[in-house]
Amino acid sequence: MRGAGCVWTRSVIPNVNTFSVPSLYPVSSIITDPFRQKLLLGAVALGVIMDGIDGSIVNVALPAMATDFGTDAGTIAWVIITYLLMMAGLLLVFGCIAGRGFFKRLFLLGFAVFTLGSAACGFTPGLGALLASRIVQGAGAAMIAAVAPLLCIRYLPRDMLGTALGIIASTASIGFAAGPAIGGILTQHLSWHWIFLVNIPIGILGIFFAVRVIPGDEPDKNGPGFDYPGAVAFFGAMLFCTFVLGELPARGVSSPAIFASIFLFIVCLALFVTRELTVRHPIVPIRIFLKWQFNAVLTSLLLINAIFMGVIYLLPFYLTREMQFDLATSGLYLLIPPLVIAIIGVPFGKWSDRTGRRVFAIAASAFFVLFSTIFTFLSPQDGLVPLFSGLVLMGVGLGIAAGPAASRVIESSPEGMEGTGSSLMVTAIYFGGVLGTAIYAAIFTFSTVTPSGVIAFVDLDQTTFLDGFHTTMAAGILLSLIPLSLSAMVPDTRE
Repeated sequence: MRGAGCVWTRSVIPNVNTFSVPSLYPVSSIITDPFRQKLLLGAVALGVIMDGIDGSIVNVALPAMATDFGTDAGTIAWVIITYLLMMAGLLLVFGCIAGRGFFKRLFLLGFAVFTLGSAACGFTPGLGALLASRIVQGAGAAMIAAVAPLLCIRYLPRDMLGTALGIIASTASIGFAAGPAIGGILTQHLSWHWIFLVNIPIGILGIFFAVRVIPGDEPDKNGPGFDYPGAVAFFGAMLFCTFVLGELPARGVSSPAIFASIFLFIVCLALFVTRELTVRHPIVPIRIFLKWQFNAVLTSLLLINAIFMGVIYLLPFYLTREMQFDLATSGLYLLIPPLVIAIIGVPFGKWSDRTGRRVFAIAASAFFVLFSTIFTFLSPQDGLVPLFSGLVLMGVGLGIAAGPAASRVIESSPEGMEGTGSSLMVTAIYFGGVLGTAIYAAIFTFSTVTPSGVIAFVDLDQTTFLDGFHTTMAAGILLSLIPLSLSAMVPDTRE
């Protein structure tokens, strides 16, 4: 997750104009020395693998965090939401800034901010400070994720681009797949604080390494301006929408905070649309949404990632509470979906290149319905087979969807707006993770709340927990039917 993580990075690869970076640079800026090329790729890979690990390492530790802070499963979900929200909201901004020639500075700043945020997370005294630190960490991760592929486009020969971006995808996959296992082992044998503290030496190493191997910046002072007011309104709309979804069950619709957030969401959305229709260089040309096929495949991609991340958020609570797994064992089980994705993602992506993508998007959505159904009726008395089957089907579903579903967004974009479609595709992937975590946390909280209020995770009895878990997964079945229908509606667009 991030994003995100293993599959999502691969999905971004086909379109190198995601952030409107010029396709041609001075020949003198291209690195021709093979050793220096490998060093540059090493610096990029280090940042990407760190991003990948932190996209999944936290999930397995959520039950331990909820117990330590004495809070409920819905509130602790904000540890994931804040990080992914910063990724979704800032990736476009940092991509545009980097595209104007500030590659090295932004990459180094990303490492520094991420490292400082990780240290703050590891030494945090309370939940509020942890969430604030995750915001800082997420901002640094967004800088790294935005710049990493652009460094390859900027400094490597064109005949190396496929190899370089493939390395980015592979390292992100390794990081995302290893995250749950690393998080489980660290939390089990040390404490959850170490899942953040382990980033400090990696971040320091990354800074010193990148300083030496990345060429100096050559800013483009004549590039187009960036729509900062539009970016602020866009981020505000995502923030207030997420807050309403995540906090509505606990606070109630009559809460002043909920009412104010709904109002601010509408205001930010209206300001964003108005701004993008009138500004000379919008970050998102609103007219792209006039094509219904584009809207359908973009919504389908967003919901697929939302469902996947929602299930990944809630499963650790089931594994530790109902299956009585320790955190290290839970981490190994959560390793199953990303491993399956890593195995089948690339072959299915290549297959869809030859035969069309619609059938793969439909099949992937059907697998989402299937594993959501399995988890809806899952019980500790059923043993390991249903649990293992559901985890494998999760990996199969997203492994099939990754390349085809993301590529459909770009292919369905109006002519001449493929770059914008690619940017929105990346945003949908990350924001899907935000929405999924918030929605699943909200449904679980609503299903387990009592007249006296929200119950802390450690105080939930088995019956109440299972009822909430099953209700949330049943909602996932209904959500899965939406991308299934949308995927079937849109025909393939073949050149």
